Amino acid sequence: MLKNLRNKFLSLCHVTRRLHIETKFGKNSFQIISKISKTSHKYPYLWLRDNCKCSKCYNYVADEIDIDLSKISDNIRPSKIESIDQKTFSVLWNDGHESQYDLEILYNFSLKSLHQLKNSKKLWNKDIIGKLGVPKFNYIDYLSNDLTLRSSLESIKIYGAVIIEGVNANSNEISNLCKRIGPIQNSHFGADCIVTNSLSFKDRAYTNLSLKAHTDTVYLKNSAGIEIFHVLKPAESGGESLLVDGFYCAQQLKENHPNDFEILRKLDVEFNFLKEGVYDLRHHGPVIELDKLGNFVQIRFNPYHKVNLDHLPFNDICDYYKAMRNFSKIIQNESNENWISLRQDQVLLFDNFRILHGRAAFTGHRTLITVYISRDDYLSKANVLGI
Repeated sequence: MLKNLRNKFLSLCHVTRRLHIETKFGKNSFQIISKISKTSHKYPYLWLRDNCKCSKCYNYVADEIDIDLSKISDNIRPSKIESIDQKTFSVLWNDGHESQYDLEILYNFSLKSLHQLKNSKKLWNKDIIGKLGVPKFNYIDYLSNDLTLRSSLESIKIYGAVIIEGVNANSNEISNLCKRIGPIQNSHFGADCIVTNSLSFKDRAYTNLSLKAHTDTVYLKNSAGIEIFHVLKPAESGGESLLVDGFYCAQQLKENHPNDFEILRKLDVEFNFLKEGVYDLRHHGPVIELDKLGNFVQIRFNPYHKVNLDHLPFNDICDYYKAMRNFSKIIQNESNENWISLRQDQVLLFDNFRILHGRAAFTGHRTLITVYISRDDYLSKANVLGI
């Protein structure tokens, strides 16, 4: 009976015009196939039943799931499948429950998320980004136009950084810019951090010294996601900003020193931020983090903060130093460094999980305001905008 129903369903509801989705019903599973992204995924029928959005299974007032899985059998199966139109079908389950499904919604729950896990980033060195330039967007358009916001966040996803131009040189504008993405992520530096060379905070950033390429807050479990720079008062000379694509450098390490890459991917080290009597922040993790598909997730690299290796065996400690030496050489290679001079009307946004930043030494007084946006808030906004 199910076979006949399956063939009838496919002949009536084979593909949606916009998404080109094919559905297949087997004895124990349901399959969604996207002909555009050339991806497919098979699910048990319990998954399909769990995604029922009828008023008994979903609370539309609270916008929350209202299904008790303890009352649904592992042997749940369709008794009847009917096509409603090109993108909608209904299922009568063998426990008597009736469900109706929209293929586009099922796609968003399944194949779309799988497709988004695929690597869509463009890795770069100085020559590549020099030809392309860091993507730039107008501030008024960014504030008022969701398409501009979407393009800017998509550019961060692809290149790791964008510049917003036409911003007034006052400390309030950065807050307006953040609100388009999400709330400011608070930290031990404060919500919005004004960085000057006044040593108001015991940190190298609060001097006029140069800063090597690094990522911030590697010692926090929830490291800063997006970092935002606005130079309110430029230095008399120097103070240029340095950007390095950490994913590109990690790829170079993988290709030229594969054993070192594996060491930095596998070893779990402790990153510390220690200020005696004030802060003792610690987080364990690898220097190079990958997702389950092997795509880069995060680079934790900061030569100014202690990395604790005391818990590692002797050979692992030796291997770590060798690997970090080679990784550092790649990061500090001039061919991978992109230097930019930020104007007062420009705000730089970059992915702190990917982009290492630094600064040239400078003379005179320089004022920069910097804030963080959490990774979760950035990804949430990107998902809402369909990126």
